[in-house]
Amino acid sequence: MNRIWYQAEEVFPIDGTPEERQHVFWVPVDAHYFNIAKKLQIQSLELEGCVNATTPKVATVLRGASASIYVDNAAYRSFIHNQFMVSPVEMESAGVALICHQQLVPFITIRALSDLAGGGSAESNEADTFITVAATNSVIALVQFIKELSLSIASFLFN
Repeated sequence: MNRIWYQAEEVFPIDGTPEERQHVFWVPVDAHYFNIAKKLQIQSLELEGCVNATTPKVATVLRGASASIYVDNAAYRSFIHNQFMVSPVEMESAGVALICHQQLVPFITIRALSDLAGGGSAESNEADTFITVAATNSVIALVQFIKELSLSIASFLFN
C-alpha cells in the first residue's frame, strides 16, 4: 500500500443554516442505544456457534469504521486500530450514520464479524465460512436489542 488518506465527510444538518456545510469524521452513536447494547454483552444470548472452536459473543467497541474497501490485510487492520482505535471495519453503515446525524435521528450499528480482516489463513478469506453465522447472530442480537429498547421506552413512559 503506497498511500492512504482519511477525510471528514461533508454534512448539511437540518438544524443548521441552509447550504452551510459541516464536516464530520466520527458519527457518535446514541448514548441510550449504546447503553442498551452494553446490556447485551452481559446477557446470555444463545448465538449460533462458530465453525471453529471460537465461542461467539456480543461486544461493544470504542469505534467502528465504515470504508469503501474490503479489509483483508492484517497490517492495515493493525494500522487503523493503532492510529484511530478502530475495531471493526465494515462497508455499509457510514451512509446510514451520516443521514441519521444530519436528520438528528438516534443511531447505532449492530454488526457481526464475518471475517478476520487478514488475520486468518493466508490461503483464503474467512467471509465465506462465517457469513451465515454472522448474519444469524446479527439478527439474534438485533431482536434482543429491540426488546430491550421497547422495555426502556415502556419504563420511561409509565414511570
